[in-house]
Amino acid sequence: MHASHSPTSSITSTTTLVVVPALVRTPSADALPALRASDFQLTDNGVAQRVTLDDVEHQPLAVLVLLQTGGAAVEQLPSYAKLGTMLTYLTANHPYRVALTSFDSQPEYAWDFAPRVSEIEDGFVHPKQGDRGAAILDAVDYGIDLLSKQPPAYRRIILLISQTHDDNSSVKAEEIVRRLGENNITIECLTFSPEKAWLKDQFTKPRHENAPYQYAPNLPPMLHAFNLGEPLGVAIKAMREDTSATVAALSGGESLPFSSKSELEQQLAVLANHFANTYSLSFRPSSKTPGFHALQLRIAGHPEFQVSARASYWSSGDGNSSQ
Repeated sequence: MHASHSPTSSITSTTTLVVVPALVRTPSADALPALRASDFQLTDNGVAQRVTLDDVEHQPLAVLVLLQTGGAAVEQLPSYAKLGTMLTYLTANHPYRVALTSFDSQPEYAWDFAPRVSEIEDGFVHPKQGDRGAAILDAVDYGIDLLSKQPPAYRRIILLISQTHDDNSSVKAEEIVRRLGENNITIECLTFSPEKAWLKDQFTKPRHENAPYQYAPNLPPMLHAFNLGEPLGVAIKAMREDTSATVAALSGGESLPFSSKSELEQQLAVLANHFANTYSLSFRPSSKTPGFHALQLRIAGHPEFQVSARASYWSSGDGNSSQ
């Protein structure tokens, strides 16, 4: 069915508990299990905090898949067919609810939360091609609305499958930063690069010779070039703004790239493995200063370990912070 839209609203919680999902990896990129709360060093705006390690092994999940079907995703639609099957790896051994929303220049078709992946599988097998837009931030904003209505006891996850950079969102990035900071939602991303796909086409598909490309007035023109105009502008924009990776990092999730159907399936399996080894820490902030709070997490005595964790939260200043 078509998604219904409502004005963005501010959603804050009624507790001072901040939840921090974290993945710890060794220098060889292996997930590191069996750590204790005392192994973690967490600071909130530079001030050390006392953390608790929560048991999430059997915590129920609420998973919302945000699936790009517009813009450059048109080339990826055949790769989505087995996503339903792959989702079962992510939800293994957990009671869960799963939903699906496709998007292009806006959130479009929505399958509501269901107790089985099979109930939304048709959205993966037969996705409807969208328009030219890729409004990632609008989709995330819509997803926050949907997940915030799920029971607080559920571990709330957005699985974002999209290109790397936003195109045509109306919501401001600052608003998404705030809303992510107010809600205990982890965003995991699987991303494709429109630039890489375009470059691959240039070298693998027949093309016509283009006019010499003038990089700069004081340099000789480049001969035998393909058309660098519009794709170069897109590439520059992607360098400046990697939307998917940013929202994932802020929420404590990961962003993994794919360029084919097989790579998408492989990366989702990697993501499922990492997800199963993710820690859930929580703390009660020692400061109620309103606004944005930066978090930093380390492993005591092991600077060589790589830690991916929630990077911020948002305090309302009245004793409320994210839950």
